[in-house]
Amino acid sequence: MASNKRLHRRLALDVEVKWHRKKDKSSSSKAYLFRTKNFAQHGLFLKTDKKFKMGMEMVLEFTLPTVSHPIDVIGEVAWIADKDKNPTYYPGIGVRFIKIDPDEKKELGKFLSRKFRNYKDAQELKKMYLTLIDMGARLVELGERHPGAIYFKKAVDNAIKEISEVAHLVDKEVSEIKNL
Repeated sequence: MASNKRLHRRLALDVEVKWHRKKDKSSSSKAYLFRTKNFAQHGLFLKTDKKFKMGMEMVLEFTLPTVSHPIDVIGEVAWIADKDKNPTYYPGIGVRFIKIDPDEKKELGKFLSRKFRNYKDAQELKKMYLTLIDMGARLVELGERHPGAIYFKKAVDNAIKEISEVAHLVDKEVSEIKNL
């Protein structure tokens, strides 16, 4: 990998991918199953300790959670994770898509866009929740000086209690989607 600066946002997503060499697409060819670490519009990262060569072409097949049919792409090894330089990725390979059906590319793009919009909204909800918790803490201090603050504190505490029951879902969504 020439640079640590990414050209495209990535979605942390664990998906099973069926892999075989480009020249061996026959039904009798040997296929391997791998798991992804992340996806982008133009590629993905496969977790594997299998040895690959830079530029090696391959056929990948995967299904996304919101797409009912398998997506087939031709990809090439764009980078190989180094144990010392990329310890969070090692072992594995970055695969750049070099051929993908235009309709499937559109499906992938819609899927990623929807996830990133959800991420932005989830971040905003988390920020609001943390602000509410901070308000509750400040109301404790204010309650010592103003008798009416206790009513605000009760309302904020009730809101925090209700939101806390679903806040973990927002946290999961925020941590699921990353700019790597």
